[in-house]
Amino acid sequence: MYPAGLATTLLALLARNVTSSLHCVCNDIDYVTNGICDGEGVIWKIYCEGFDDYWVHETCETLAPPSVAALALARLVPRSWSRGLSPPVEWETPRPAGGVQRPAGGVPRPAGGSPGPAAEEWCGGALAAVRGLQGQQARELFYTDFPCRIATDCIDSCRVHGLNDVEWNLETLPNDHLRGSILSPLMHAVRRITRAIIVRRWCYYRRQIKFSVQHLNKTGFLERYSRYRRESMQLLSLGVTHLSQLFIPLAFEHMGDHMSDELLPGWTENVKRVRDMLHTRLRGWVQDTQFVIDQTVNYKIEEDKNSSGKYILRRPLLSDALLVYHGEYLSFHDDFSELCENHHPEASQMFGLADALYNFYHRYWYDRALDYRSLDFNQKYKYYTKAVDEEWQLEDRSNATLYVDTGCVQLLVNALDHPTCPLEDLPPERVEQRDQCRLQLWDDMVQRAPHIPVTSYLAYTQRANVNLCLLAWMTVNSHSICQDVPFSMTQSVHDARCYFDSPDDQSCLESNDTDAICSVFRALLLLKCRDFSSHKPLDVCAVKLYSDGSYSTVFNVTWGKGIYKQYGKPTQRALKYKYGLNSATLKYKDFKIDNLKPLEISFITVNILFRLLTAGVYMYLPQLRNLPGKIFLSFQITGIIQILCSEVVYRMAGVPDLSTAVLIDSAFTLLSCFWLNSFCYQMFACIRYLRLPNDLLRAEASQIFRRQVLYALIAWSTVCAACIAIEKTSKHYLMYSRILFMLGITLSISFNFVCLGLLGYMYLCTRNSMKQLKIFSGTKFASKKELLFMSVKAVILSGVGIIIRIGFHQAQGIAQFVYYVHIATMVQGPVLFVCFVCNGTTLPLFKNMILSWWDPDIVCHGRELCSAAERNLAKTLNEQTLAAEYSL
Repeated sequence: MYPAGLATTLLALLARNVTSSLHCVCNDIDYVTNGICDGEGVIWKIYCEGFDDYWVHETCETLAPPSVAALALARLVPRSWSRGLSPPVEWETPRPAGGVQRPAGGVPRPAGGSPGPAAEEWCGGALAAVRGLQGQQARELFYTDFPCRIATDCIDSCRVHGLNDVEWNLETLPNDHLRGSILSPLMHAVRRITRAIIVRRWCYYRRQIKFSVQHLNKTGFLERYSRYRRESMQLLSLGVTHLSQLFIPLAFEHMGDHMSDELLPGWTENVKRVRDMLHTRLRGWVQDTQFVIDQTVNYKIEEDKNSSGKYILRRPLLSDALLVYHGEYLSFHDDFSELCENHHPEASQMFGLADALYNFYHRYWYDRALDYRSLDFNQKYKYYTKAVDEEWQLEDRSNATLYVDTGCVQLLVNALDHPTCPLEDLPPERVEQRDQCRLQLWDDMVQRAPHIPVTSYLAYTQRANVNLCLLAWMTVNSHSICQDVPFSMTQSVHDARCYFDSPDDQSCLESNDTDAICSVFRALLLLKCRDFSSHKPLDVCAVKLYSDGSYSTVFNVTWGKGIYKQYGKPTQRALKYKYGLNSATLKYKDFKIDNLKPLEISFITVNILFRLLTAGVYMYLPQLRNLPGKIFLSFQITGIIQILCSEVVYRMAGVPDLSTAVLIDSAFTLLSCFWLNSFCYQMFACIRYLRLPNDLLRAEASQIFRRQVLYALIAWSTVCAACIAIEKTSKHYLMYSRILFMLGITLSISFNFVCLGLLGYMYLCTRNSMKQLKIFSGTKFASKKELLFMSVKAVILSGVGIIIRIGFHQAQGIAQFVYYVHIATMVQGPVLFVCFVCNGTTLPLFKNMILSWWDPDIVCHGRELCSAAERNLAKTLNEQTLAAEYSL
């Protein structure tokens, strides 16, 4: 028979069952003591000998002996034949003719066992065909068609069906027969996938590269290149499914077989959660890789005009470069073991096993199936091509800021300060709160709202101006609110480009509204926040897995071979940002500093007491119940109600909700400004018409006061109704209502300045007129004490204090100072009492009132020579005289 005929016969035999044929050949070669022929030598080198050892890199704590992860991974390593030793025992599910896979529960048999008569004839034919191939014919066959057929065959034959319906529980896991019938075919399938991936590289090296060098400028090259990677991707996707199915029974055999019946159900649920976490990460990786492979045909190859015989490869942004962000390592063990060790001591081993399986998938499936490092065009074809990648035209966002809801930011900080174990069941309200926070943050991103004017301290606690990269880091870190969102870099970059490049068209988003913020922030953090990247090497160890199921001792390789973890540990600057944010803004609930809480309560109490005392004095003394006194009393009562609503009811009882409390607080601030408007206008009117407040009759003063109250309440109700209507009808009510309140307060305070300015102008005009008439007085305008009191009164009545307080509220990023100013405003009560009660007019009256309470018979100043009847008669005559003058 000619060599070509032998090759045809061998390929036909291999087509029936590649794995069984190769096992037969390897078993025969294994017992040959003399020399072997060319065909046997090539097959031994490519398939039978395989790799004698495998390396797994993980944290030293995970791999420290006795390592559950190392023991479990050693069982996944393909067995190799060793000349002169017994052949490996690999359990295999027989596959009938026609390529239809039998159920996984079929009877397993050793690969080296005694076949039946038909199988012996078929095996003998394969051996004869292999021995008949000589020299170049054998090398050409086994380095090209043979490796490609192994991988293609494994795509169909390595599937293990019927396992998705298996429910691991207290009855199924301890059942050795049931568990073994599932675990054995899964183990065998995983070993075959590993061997097929390793052997498949010969297919690419011997056939695809030769084609690519000769036809690099042909479009067919990209199609064949994509086809090769697509077939490899099918193996990777199949492997992810098998690893997820293998995780629970494998974990049970190595760490859960000693569990009691009481602890086993809880342990099983925890393993399922870790399995789901691992599956989520691997599926995101597979999804990204599949997308990148599909986009390979869209790469552009063009001749380099500056270099003869070389080409330029133009790749889109969504290319292989994004796949490196998945990282070589998982950090489940580092991130969650310490959190879970108190209630779940076995969690550390579960997370370590998940990390080790992830690393195994990366090193022996992903890297070898796609040959990622060597398959990079920029490295593989650096003598023929120059790769030019599309760049995302967005500058570094490390110093950008975003105005967001502080409730969400507080939730993120709490998640960092008090992270929860992922094995614990979160309360439904906590899960709902996280979903609402993701929606709120995305809404804040879409709105692109600028700095919202803050009219109250409560409003300051509702919105925060946060560093964008810091917020992205807090949102997508492993302890935060995006744990359940699949890690897909291609989708993240696509969503981020959609958001930044097409802000008015959000229909291009691939993520839903709940996951969009996680997707965009993930791409933003990894690609555009340079201050938050990390390449700090950590302590990583390696363990050597042998094909006989054993493994070597663990040793450190962090500095020896330059292998280290890069899974996003924050840099010192990132930590500085976080700690600065915590200490200055978010460390305390609702933006309150814990150690200043007693001081705040004390100041609030003193403020309320002195405001009540001032109001009581104005209500009790008849001399102060004139028109300005009534207006000032309204101002005091409004301030007391505002403090009770915002500082007592909301902070102590938590009602109403924050947005309503902000609306009430801002409304009372505006009403206080309107009372100041009335007070300042009455001061101007008194000077303008040369009538002192005490000259007005009680009926006339009451009539004017009612009119002033009506004017103030009409304006105030109009603004409040507009704000409430905006809140109920507009999605962006917060910004519009704050602007409306800010406008009302600004106009009101401006009116006060106009009135006080007119008073000053009239005083200067009068003074100049007196100088022209040469009228001089030896008395001073006022003493230093009176000038001080007048200055403080002017500041209060003008509303400058309100402007200063609101101005500090605008100062985002310095929450401590805002909080200090907030506490300082609580001394307004004592200041009002001192300035409006402790003066030369009111203080003597208040003093006499106190003395009369103590001793009713005491004679006060000004009343020494008059009896009560005489004083009453004089008062009546005075009122009648004033009434007559008024009628004239």
